Parts: sequence; C-alpha cells; structure tokens
Amino acid sequence: MEVFHRAADLIGLDRRVRMELEEPDYEHIFYVTVKLHTRLAPLTQGTDRFKDLPDSELLPDGLEPLLDGSFVFKRRALIGANLSMRDGVVRLKGKGLYKVVPGRPERFKAYRVQHNQARGPYKGGTRYHQDVSLDLFKVLAAEMTWKTAIADIPFGGGKGGIKVDPKTLSSEELEALTLRYMYRLKPLIGPDLDIPAPDVGTDGTIMGLLLRQYTDGERERHKLRGVVTGKDTRIGGSEGRVKATGQGLAYCIQEWFAERGATPAGSTFILQGFGNVGSNAAEILCGLGSRLLAVNDAGGTVFNPAGIDVNDLVSYVYDNPRNLRRTVGGYPKAQQISKTDLFDIDADICIPAALGGEITGPVAERLKCKLVAEGANGPTTPEGDRVLAKRGIELIPDIIANAGGVTVSYYEWIQNKRMEHWSETEVNGRLEQAIKSNYRIIRDIARNMPRRTATHNSSRYTIGKDIDMRTAAMVLALKRIEAGFSQ
Repeated sequence: MEVFHRAADLIGLDRRVRMELEEPDYEHIFYVTVKLHTRLAPLTQGTDRFKDLPDSELLPDGLEPLLDGSFVFKRRALIGANLSMRDGVVRLKGKGLYKVVPGRPERFKAYRVQHNQARGPYKGGTRYHQDVSLDLFKVLAAEMTWKTAIADIPFGGGKGGIKVDPKTLSSEELEALTLRYMYRLKPLIGPDLDIPAPDVGTDGTIMGLLLRQYTDGERERHKLRGVVTGKDTRIGGSEGRVKATGQGLAYCIQEWFAERGATPAGSTFILQGFGNVGSNAAEILCGLGSRLLAVNDAGGTVFNPAGIDVNDLVSYVYDNPRNLRRTVGGYPKAQQISKTDLFDIDADICIPAALGGEITGPVAERLKCKLVAEGANGPTTPEGDRVLAKRGIELIPDIIANAGGVTVSYYEWIQNKRMEHWSETEVNGRLEQAIKSNYRIIRDIARNMPRRTATHNSSRYTIGKDIDMRTAAMVLALKRIEAGFSQ
C-alpha cells in the first residue's frame, strides 16, 4: 500500500474514498473437504522382507503419477489385474516396491476477497497454491482494483483460491476440490457481482468446472456464462484469452521501444517464470525478433547465449509426458545454471513473470538490463524499486504490463452478455489499442506531459510534476476509481 498512499497524497484523494480503498469490502474464509484416493507411495525402508514379492500387473491407465513419485490408485486399475500384496505392499513391474496408503478425507482452506466495486463487479483470479493466505489475497484483490481501473474496464477488484499444491492431487481429486469450492462460493459470486478467472495453479479446465457447478440445475444456463472468464472457447471463452496477459506485456514492450524509435527486433531478454504469462510472452517477443537468453522457474534455470528456441522449450515443458513438474529444468539444449546466475546475465530486458517479491534490492543491484517489464503481480519489492530508479533501469509496472488478461476477460464477459463470439484478430486489435493507450497515459503522467492525441488523452491525469512510472500508474487508477465513487 506504500504506492497507494503516495499517489493518494499526490492527488489529494478524498478521505472517504481513501478509507474505502484501504481495506476490502468483504473477506470470505471457509473450508472445502474432499476425499483423496488411495495412493501407492514408494517404499524406502524395510524392503528386504519383500524381496520375494512377485510383480503386480495393473492397468496402466488406473495409475496416475504424482510429483513425489507416488501413484494415485484408481479402481479401474484392477480390471484384468494380476495383484500380489503382502502387508499392504505391492511390487510394480519395472518400478519397485510401493506401500498402499488408503484414501482419506482432506480439508483445505479456501478464500475469496472482494476489495471494491465502485466501478463494477468484483473481478479477479482464482489461485491454487500452497503458500496463499488471507493477507496475500487482500493485496492481490486490491491490485485488481487498481488494474481494472488502469485498463479502464467497468470492474472492481477481487481474488481468491485454495491453499493447496495442485500438483499433489490427481485430476479427479482436483475436479472434486474445484466443484466443492464453487458449491461453497456460489452465494458470494455472480455474473454481475463477482467474476473469477484463472491465476497461478488454475486454467481454462478449472474455469470450466467452476462454470459447470455454478450453472448446475439452472434453467437459463446460457445467461450465466459470464460468471467466470478464461474458459475454453467451446463453452463461451474468448479467442486470445490464453495468450492475453503475455500479449499485453509484449504490447507494452513494443511501445517502450517505439518511444526510442526502435522495435524489439534484435533485443535480448531473460525470463523468470515459464507458466502462462512467461511462455506466451516469450513466444510473442521471439516472433517479433527478440532473443531469449535464459529462463528460470521453480524447477531450474537454463541459459543459452546463442538464444533458446522457445517453441522447442514449450514442447519440452508442456508436451513431454516424463516432465511431470512442467519445468524448464533439465532442458537439454541449454546450460543448467543457478537461479542467482540468472540475474547476472547481460540482456536488454528482464521479465519477472513468476511470483511476487523476486526483484529485491540485492537482485536489482545485480541486474544488467535496461528495462524490467513486470509480468507477475508485485515481483519488485519497494527496495528493489528504489535500486532500479537509482541505477536508471526503467520499469513497466505490473498493473499495466500484465493487464492484458483482465482486459480480454472483460471482452469475454461482454461476448457472453451479448451472446457473441469475436475473432482473435478483433480481440487482439481491441487489446492493443487499450494497452498502448493506457501505457501512453501513464508515461505522460510520469513525465508531466499532458497530451491529447488520436489514441489517448492524458491531460486530465497529469499532476504538475514528474513522478516514477509505478506511482504514475497508481495516480491514473485512483483518479478513475475516485470518479466511480461520485456516481
């Protein structure tokens, strides 16, 4: 909230509005219980007594591998099976000994924070991650309030999710958890009240499950499609939504180069995070002629001074059945380096697109780049901001850089309301105009250059002095939000 208060002071934000924005409207905490399936966990101790245990042959389709080396045991695994078990231990042919761990009910903590709806329905992602908390969701919900105002779309801010590592669950368990989450969430949301979307640990499949549960038993289900965005295009999703956040980030970077009379062609970049945002941004930038030098994610860091083939890396991460962790770690066509080495690589652009708080003061001191373009939410700490400013490294702040996702979510919501389906060309054309126009307004606020052009009008937002880009973005957000309170 440091940037919020700084911007609020600069524009003399009305005290009532400030108090409304300092804390969320609603904080919902509840629990979701699902039954986990039986597992086969690797046996690491006392294996000698099972030396003579024969192999068991189970239907492969009935065993779902998990990251920890265990398998989720599904009933269909017994179809045509040849099973030998002793004291709850089986030997899987070619895999070793496994202990049967009976299924059990598990309780998961769930959240939905609704920050502000002065400009429209609450809007924000659904995150499945083991490190989420109420405080985190309060911060992220507030960021969505700023981001929807920056994007100039008629939404407020919200955020929610479940405290769980989705990679520890089978697909069926994840489905059960998602359906139960929406069952508990249904009284709190709606197409004109609160509209969830994908975030870390969720995707279009999860959104489809949420939609299914929300509309189950409703007579006019087609009118409720807008209750979630980020859906598959077959059930009301928008063309271009999957790539939208990365596309918006690329548009911002294009605009940064255009200010200098250049294009991204021939530039280099390093990337942290290779999920939806990072991988799509990398593909788009490389398509514009930029070169990816290094990538880091939770499973490792890879570097190739000649450039990494992004399409090949995407295939390695997402199409390789042996890569259960969906990580860049172990990619054979690049050097394996440490995460700390990533920030020592000389490149034009650094794109943090993982989790928050990664660009700290010490990291910012080491960066060898001209631009930090924030793909993640809050990747740069306040100390990191100060170091970047001191070193003259420019910044595209997250609330504009990654606003492409929520912008196209709005387009999806509009299409659902109108029962329309737009082409990807139309979606991207609207997105490019929106992102670049709002980026230009923020740039003008930062430089105290009020202008009115065919594409943007910053004259009503400048404050009579130069400020940094992050504060400028917040000034724009707060001025638009304050106008919403006066309606």
